[in-house]
Amino acid sequence: MDAEQRGPEFGWTDEHRALRATVRDLLAARAPVARARELAEAGERHDPALWTALAADVGLQGLALPERYGGSGGTLVDLAIVVEEMGRVLFGGPFLSTVALAAPVVLASGDERACAAFLPRVADGTLTAALAVEAWAEDEITVTADAAGALTGTVPVVLDGADADLLVVAACGPDGVAPYLVEAGAVRTPLSTMDLTRRAARVTFDATPGTLLGDPGRGWAVLQAARSVSSALVAAEQVGGMAAATELTAEYARTRRQFGRLIGSFQGVKHRLADMTVRSELARSAAYWAAWQRVGSDALAHGAAVARSYCGDAFLQTGLDTIQLHGGIGFTWEHDAHLYLRRARADRGLLGTPAQARSELAARLAPRTTTEGVPA
Repeated sequence: MDAEQRGPEFGWTDEHRALRATVRDLLAARAPVARARELAEAGERHDPALWTALAADVGLQGLALPERYGGSGGTLVDLAIVVEEMGRVLFGGPFLSTVALAAPVVLASGDERACAAFLPRVADGTLTAALAVEAWAEDEITVTADAAGALTGTVPVVLDGADADLLVVAACGPDGVAPYLVEAGAVRTPLSTMDLTRRAARVTFDATPGTLLGDPGRGWAVLQAARSVSSALVAAEQVGGMAAATELTAEYARTRRQFGRLIGSFQGVKHRLADMTVRSELARSAAYWAAWQRVGSDALAHGAAVARSYCGDAFLQTGLDTIQLHGGIGFTWEHDAHLYLRRARADRGLLGTPAQARSELAARLAPRTTTEGVPA
């Protein structure tokens, strides 16, 4: 990747550090893991007062949206920092579904009317949205749209789909797969979820009125471009979860005694903790390398595929190691270890599996080599 594609050398700025500190302090005070557990056990999983505060007091929902749509004009790296901090505390509100999954599709579409109608409401916290895409292979999309925009079909799992004000739906219309906007009329069936800190629903359309988003001729390209942005952000959330789980496990190893010794002194425990730390740092590199790239660039698409291919599996293994190294207490309902494992399982396939990402990477890299396998 040449310097022109990558931009200036990456480094944390004072603004990045201040943003991270502000968000971490806010979440520690108002949305710690204990609060996520409390909401989950109450069946709520969402604190409307905090959602409003995130927009009104800190402006997080509009952080990376253009100023002309009510945002702050921040970067993808800025937003990745926010999402990483949310991942640390297993934040369960509609931030990821609205800001990281649905809004990028609206923005990538270039549909000025839709952007002006919906993005300012995302920025001020008065609109939540969800992305309804049943598969990330164009020929596997079964939801259809007729010439008038009426949608028919089912998306089996939609994150925050039961409560979102706006659905961004991938449907096969007269000109191919494209995103459509649905505000009302869909049948939403809440699901029992593995990740107890988040809601999901099955969404069914039966000639449901929808509005085509952007140019129908480039609908799949819009969805893929937005997916690259979303992939960097989901990877950042996974990084936050991995870091918190590793810190939780390391602290336990420093205080738990077994056979008259701190368990952190046992070589097997040390090695496992070292593996967890290395995975966390590699995932961080992958996530932020992707987030650093220019939105819409081939470099971001490549980096997003790398992040999807690595971070999901890395977070899952870290979740399993967290359970294992906590011993008996790690298997109990009362301990937080299983909450991180649940989030890891749920996030892993959110935008396609790591195996799918590796296949996509292989296809991207294949044209760069000759038939002999020697780089061209």
